[in-house]
Amino acid sequence: MYKLLSQKYWTDDVPCHFEFRNPQPLFPLHTHDFHEIAVVYSGEGVHMTPDGEKTIKSGDIISVKPGQIHGYNTVNKLVLMNILIHPSFFSDDSCNLSAVPGYADLFQQRPVSRKPESPVMMFNMNRMQLFEIQAIIESMQKEIENQNLSWPAVTTAYLIQLVVLLLRVYNNPSYPDSVDKNNGAFLVKYMEKHYKQTLSMEDLLDVSAMSESSILRTFKRITGYPPFVYQMRLRIFAAMNELTSTDRTITQIAYDAGFNDSNYFSRMFRKFTGISPKEYKEQFKINNTIVNAKSVL
Repeated sequence: MYKLLSQKYWTDDVPCHFEFRNPQPLFPLHTHDFHEIAVVYSGEGVHMTPDGEKTIKSGDIISVKPGQIHGYNTVNKLVLMNILIHPSFFSDDSCNLSAVPGYADLFQQRPVSRKPESPVMMFNMNRMQLFEIQAIIESMQKEIENQNLSWPAVTTAYLIQLVVLLLRVYNNPSYPDSVDKNNGAFLVKYMEKHYKQTLSMEDLLDVSAMSESSILRTFKRITGYPPFVYQMRLRIFAAMNELTSTDRTITQIAYDAGFNDSNYFSRMFRKFTGISPKEYKEQFKINNTIVNAKSVL
């Protein structure tokens, strides 16, 4: 068994490092001196720890603390994002996240002298929650890539947002549904279920019995976006998953995500991501080639 060291990944002040695995190769048991959060995008596989093996699937979150042992076995089109977090991030705890319920389970490393060691923690996000964490990851990657003014600070802020989202879902698997018991949560779930369909404001009025102004306020409060911007985000993130996990054509993926025009899909995709669907697919093919080459070394 070997150990991965943080100095291999960090050469600057960025608080985290991303490794997109498409697909995730078989990976033997190993350990590392930094924290790792694995977000399963699609496919399935077997995650190994000294405590045994567990099947993992889309939406699963694996939180691996420094010193814990894990690996991957029997992968089947397993696509995941590894978020490697610099050791200083959790030790600083400048936002007092350690006081939040669930923090110790997911992120607090036990002293070496304490036995038995805490197990590797795993839980599942629903589709809506997975879209939200993917959106945060995309924002972080753009900051790291563009390196605009104060980008390390902005990246750290996104990382805090990501950790808080994980803690909220860990403590409340139905988050954010249970924070609003009225028609708001139902309406967002309706959009999530029917995002591929052509929806109008009249459709939302019919299914919710809410006023148009209430619908707009509700979507902004729960999702952070107007209803049809949120619908477009759902479509784009669904297409992103397809682009990185299948060999289907861009036209097929566009229609499957709810677009009737592949050219319009390409324009919207570029508007939301900054690159075309073809560039996005090729970019992750290159990243995957690099990752696979590393796994051989």
